[in-house]
Amino acid sequence: MSNAKHHIDTLESRIGLMATLANMINIDRMRDGNEGEAPIFTDHHYGALVEAIEIVAESCYGELGQLDDAFKKEVRK
Repeated sequence: MSNAKHHIDTLESRIGLMATLANMINIDRMRDGNEGEAPIFTDHHYGALVEAIEIVAESCYGELGQLDDAFKKEVRK
């Protein structure tokens, strides 16, 4: 079960990272409506943040696969 706990903890961390990256985009995009401040990020920055989110999401799918494998092994016992 500690193996499953490790996978769940890893997923929680990665999901938190994706939420943080998405929040950075959201906050920057809202700046435009906030007293006319210009967004700090450029399209290149947005693209890099989105790419980072996609990479972390892919790693989450891998982690879910490992968790699923661990669960199947546990059920077989």
